[in-house]
Formats: sequence, structure tokens, C-alpha cells
Amino acid sequence: MLALGVLMAAPFLLQAQEAPVLTVMSWNIRLDTPDDGIHQWTNRKDALCSEIITRNPDILGVQEAKYNQMKDMRKRLPGYKSVGVGRDDGHKAGEFSAVFYRKKHLKALQSGTFWLSQTPDVPGSRGWDAACNRVVSWVELKDKSTGRQFFVFNTHFDHVGEEARIQSAQLILKKMGELAGRNPVILTGDFNVTSKSKAYRILTFSENEVTLSDSRKRANAEITGPDFSFVSFDTEFVPTELIDFVLTTWDFEVISNDIFDFRSRGIYLSDHLPVTARIRLK
Repeated sequence: MLALGVLMAAPFLLQAQEAPVLTVMSWNIRLDTPDDGIHQWTNRKDALCSEIITRNPDILGVQEAKYNQMKDMRKRLPGYKSVGVGRDDGHKAGEFSAVFYRKKHLKALQSGTFWLSQTPDVPGSRGWDAACNRVVSWVELKDKSTGRQFFVFNTHFDHVGEEARIQSAQLILKKMGELAGRNPVILTGDFNVTSKSKAYRILTFSENEVTLSDSRKRANAEITGPDFSFVSFDTEFVPTELIDFVLTTWDFEVISNDIFDFRSRGIYLSDHLPVTARIRLK
């Protein structure tokens, strides 16, 4: 009878196991370009990767990473695996909107990339009034400790095309519905818009099939750091815009959201500040 009782209780014990806290970071690391002078990637890469290791995210969505930057980060972040492709050819050319994840705790079940265009499955396609090719890279992850599964999407919206940003938001929601269904979803990215924009409102509209919320606006979450994320490399620049976000479905409890202003240390790791949310599957 005792053995039978243990067997009957096992499913309830599994359900009662609390999911671990996940640390999710979104960071536009700034592409590698000689135009940046002393702020070129070669002068930032060690300190930037060291900061990632210090903050120890379980999931990291990066924007503007060129192929050589991806190689540098893979070398310097040995505890991580990554998914994503270059936006210009679906391979190595152009910027990546890649997702890194901690391989000790998370396992990738499937992954892919689609383009923010009228032909999302065509590598290198450009949509609407966008100035650049834009992509979303995604991965379905399984938490090794609980077996729980969820999806992570990472993107970088166009910096010029307003229509492209609006259409991109709608396309992402459509693709989330197709790929993730009713599974929990995390969306990270540099959206090149503030929370007042139409694209942001589309993404966070409460009647969407996939209902996303801004982790920095969730009730009871601990909110720290400045309310801006783009800081430029110009020391005279006065930052005001928060355009980088970690959005989640309501399957997640949001514990905190922090924006780290590394300039207080007298250094510039990028022209964007990293946005980090600590969340847990309910």
C-alpha cells in the first residue's frame, strides 16, 4: 500500500517542484566597425564578455553581432551555446540577432530564423520601408531540472522604417502563434521604439493570441537602473530613450528588471545598456 501511495503521489510532487529563476538579458553589443575609433569591438570584447560572465544570464539575446563577434563571444563564453544566422544570407553575412543559452541547465529542442519581411522564409529579404534586412532568431528550450519547455525569440527592429516596425510586430506575433502555440514565450530585442510607439503597443496588446507584457512594468517586480538604454559613445550625449526590452507571456512571474549603466565605471562596453530580467515559470 505504501508503494502504491508513493506512485499515486509522484505526479503531484513533480507538479509542485518550483521552476528555477531564469536570468534573461537583452543587449545590443554594437557591431564591429572601424568608425567607432577607440570604441571598436577589439577594445571592448574582453570587458563586455567579462560582464556577461559576471551577470551570468541563463539566456542572452544579442543584437548587431557580426560573425567575427559571434566567434569571439563563443570563445569567451564557454558555458553557452548559441543559435542564429547572419541576416544578409542566412549564414555568416550581416548582423546576427542570436540567442545564447546556458548549456548546463537548458537544452535546445528546435531553433530557426525568419526575416521581418513579406517573405519571412527567404534569407536576406527586406520588408516594407526598412533600411536594412531584419531577422528574428528563436529557440525552444527545455529546462533540464523540471522538464518545462518554453520559447525565446530575439530581434532587432529597423531604425528607419515606421511601417516596417509596425508590420514586424504583427509578424512576430503571428509567428509566435505558429511556432510556440500555447507554450510560454520570452521576446528580447532592440526595438528602436519606446513604449509609446504603435509597434510596442501591438506587441503588448492584451487581446493578442500570444499576450506579452513588459518585464519592466510588471506589478511587484523590483525595478532598478535608469529608464533608458541607448547611450551612444558620445560622453556629451544625454540619454532619454528606453528602446531595449525583455517581454514575456504571463506564464512567467517577473521578479526583477535591471538596466545596468556601466558608464558609472568610466567605461563604454557598447552604445546600449544591457536589460536584464529575472523571471520564473509559474
